[in-house]
Amino acid sequence: MNNILLFGALGKMGREIVKSSSNFKDINIFKVVDKVVNSDTGRSYSEITGINWSGDGLLDDNDKHLFENIDCVIEFTNHKATICHLKLAKDKGIPYIIGTTGFDREEYEVIENISKCIPVFISSNMSRGINIVNYVLEKIAPMLEDYNAEIWELHHKNKKDSPSGTAIMLANTIKNSINSVREIITGRSGVNAVRTENEIGISSIRAGDIFGEHHILFADEGENIEIIHRATNRAVFANGTLNIVGFIMEKERGLYTYKDLLCVE
Repeated sequence: MNNILLFGALGKMGREIVKSSSNFKDINIFKVVDKVVNSDTGRSYSEITGINWSGDGLLDDNDKHLFENIDCVIEFTNHKATICHLKLAKDKGIPYIIGTTGFDREEYEVIENISKCIPVFISSNMSRGINIVNYVLEKIAPMLEDYNAEIWELHHKNKKDSPSGTAIMLANTIKNSINSVREIITGRSGVNAVRTENEIGISSIRAGDIFGEHHILFADEGENIEIIHRATNRAVFANGTLNIVGFIMEKERGLYTYKDLLCVE
């Protein structure tokens, strides 16, 4: 049984991971961590969320015993907090799964350096399907290099980052898979916002309770090719995350992605 420390337990993904963990016999969500608003002070995690969880209670990240008896860490918070927590896990030698997005180049270099000491898995999207789409993009993008590439993504109205980390991942896959130089453009407005040939455009929609939808379009004169991935529930991301635990626990130090999990070249 692997004891899991979960950062971001009150977020949408955190709650879904706690709920989905009951379907995994080898996983125990042992400690849950998040910031508590004043109105919830003194209440248990189950009372706050309505999720049946048998742990001791909701912790904050100042607890000095946070990493004790922990086999693996899962984090869905913000980029700054993740870097701080990751440094602590490095000192304890604990494997880490990062679902947080929004890292800048300097922060990503910190992650790369820490992965030289502990196994770290990072993905901007924990869905198996979207990562298969990303793999397919890598293969077909060179054949469609002269087509216009555009991506648009749809998420719920409360999503904090825009564009999504997944859309950026998909755009970078196209950009890095072709020989010619491409610039990633996020959004267009104004009367002179004419598309240039060297662009990969990303557009974002925030509305309702959409779990996540990504469209990748390759367009040329006379034909369009479109790839669509729709998440129909949030459990697909939680299950994808929990399936990574067994994988990362067997690894030595290093930085791993979904491509390693799918065992593809």
